[in-house]
Amino acid sequence: RHQTLDSRHQTLDDSPRHSRFNFHYSALLAPLFLLLISNFEGFLAIIHQYKFFWPSGSSKFNFWIWLDMKELSQDPATLTPIPERFWWWWRASRVIQDYDLLGNFRETIDEFPFFSFLLGDLHPHVLSMPFALLAIAVALNIFLGGWRGETKILTFRFHLKPLGLFSVALILGGLAFLNTWDILIAAALIASAYLLSRIHEDGWSWSRLEDFLYFGLLTGIAAILLYLPFYLGFASQAGGILPNLINPTRGAHLWVMFGTLLLPIFFWMIYLWRSEKTPVNWRSGFALALGLPLFLWLFSWLIAWGISRVNPGLAMPFLDSQNLSSLGELFSAATPRRLEYIAGALTLLFVTGGSLSLLWNPHLSSARGRGTDSPLVSRGELKRGGTSFTLLLILLGSLLVLAPEYFYLRDQFGTRMNTIFKFYYQAWLLWSLAAAYGAASLLQKLRGGWDRVHRTGLALLLIAGLIYPVFGVISKTDSFSSPADWTLDGAAHITRSNPDEAAAIVWLQSAPDGIVLEAVGGSYTGYARISTNSGLPTLLGWPGHEAQWRGGYAEMGSRQKDIEMIYTTSDWDTTKAFLDHYQVRYVVVGLLEKSTYHVDETKFQHFLEPVFSQGATTIYLVP
Repeated sequence: RHQTLDSRHQTLDDSPRHSRFNFHYSALLAPLFLLLISNFEGFLAIIHQYKFFWPSGSSKFNFWIWLDMKELSQDPATLTPIPERFWWWWRASRVIQDYDLLGNFRETIDEFPFFSFLLGDLHPHVLSMPFALLAIAVALNIFLGGWRGETKILTFRFHLKPLGLFSVALILGGLAFLNTWDILIAAALIASAYLLSRIHEDGWSWSRLEDFLYFGLLTGIAAILLYLPFYLGFASQAGGILPNLINPTRGAHLWVMFGTLLLPIFFWMIYLWRSEKTPVNWRSGFALALGLPLFLWLFSWLIAWGISRVNPGLAMPFLDSQNLSSLGELFSAATPRRLEYIAGALTLLFVTGGSLSLLWNPHLSSARGRGTDSPLVSRGELKRGGTSFTLLLILLGSLLVLAPEYFYLRDQFGTRMNTIFKFYYQAWLLWSLAAAYGAASLLQKLRGGWDRVHRTGLALLLIAGLIYPVFGVISKTDSFSSPADWTLDGAAHITRSNPDEAAAIVWLQSAPDGIVLEAVGGSYTGYARISTNSGLPTLLGWPGHEAQWRGGYAEMGSRQKDIEMIYTTSDWDTTKAFLDHYQVRYVVVGLLEKSTYHVDETKFQHFLEPVFSQGATTIYLVP
């Protein structure tokens, strides 16, 4: 047994025990790239603040105007170590700049993990990250031969043990429950890992596609059955898929967003090609990489043509918004943009083509020739497996970035904003792991001058990628001032700024449950502060966000106007009818209500009992 464990250790570390680079420390690169390393916007914001590349004369080329990233296009007014504008770090989540054909700006969202942490954003795309990583680990386990065995269901034979099939179904179903956006990429990764594992074991034949389809069908059905109660009540806001005809991504913006990950990935793939003499199928790899976007482009126009014929009510408003009258005019106006933004397309071509070419090699078409009960993966097999699996991560990440170049999910935003957000976030997850693997591999294998060049370049890259988290945290925490006020209480700011309302919230937390009436207003403001911090329901929170979660404003109905009527009307019968209709128990009248509405508080004072009153805040009980 001692010999077996020692052999397993050797498969994981093919360098000497006292090597220059400790293999175990290299594992820290994965959480570093995934959770801390950020896009280049933070680095650009700092050098912009110091007026680097800002020309002294108006006739000279202006790098920042060419880059076109909102605030960075403006001359910094003062020279300070950190930008002084409010929430300057927010711009890192809005790197991609889209414009319609008339030059009107269309916002997109391109968050990455550390931005989410800095913002304190506990939406499903953040909460599901550990489970997405678990799905990647399951895919890797299958790829390396884990759960190897045989399960027969009806006439279908699966080359995994029952525990493996159950684990896949459990995780896929759970991901769909936690964050539905994750299910497609997790299913694609696990199914692809199973397919490549089968090719490794028995070689390539068309029956491998049958394995792939049957595996996907079985695990998909099982995933639904395991979480059937959720799916019975599930309703998606997605209204289908629409073509993205006018907004390709600029190469500059793509590199600002993903450059900290793409550079290690490119260097590692070049090393595989030049130094390890990895068999490369350039012709097939780049033929597919070139054919896929061409197919997607043609298919997007086919979909657009179909929509214009079947549903002109959807197509004509879009054409009218661009001052166009026909699909032909749109084609003539939109096609030059693809050529103008060719750098982004070329970047994705090289990532997709490179990963496909390296992945599509003779090692994948030859059987392992190993028994199904072997407890270990051979040393060379693990090295090839780690390389192949990382290339698979790169490939799937590139497909995620490529997809919104041509299509987006139809939702209430009406653009590709949310599709970019969710697909880029998943791509960051995959590419960060690939970048970490590639960097660790080169740290182990390079020698001499190339090793020094790589280490220097990697150090500079890490510094550039860590500028955002360092300065972002300093800015968000106000340079860590007032440590005596540090707290995990998210409502502490209310106690400091409005102690009367804070006391009202504390009172409601111990009061009998009931619906609270309070002022309604915009997102990212103080509205909905009573219900949020007391835990009691209210009629309406932030209307914009409610519309996002509920797929539109229909479900809200007339609530916003009704709330205003309750506060402003002097007629008690009207007020009482609304209070009874919505079953309101507590009516809050505070500074925010008084500044939002012309509150007629007299009716409350005459007909309701004030159960809490402090300063400018009063809570009335509805009998």
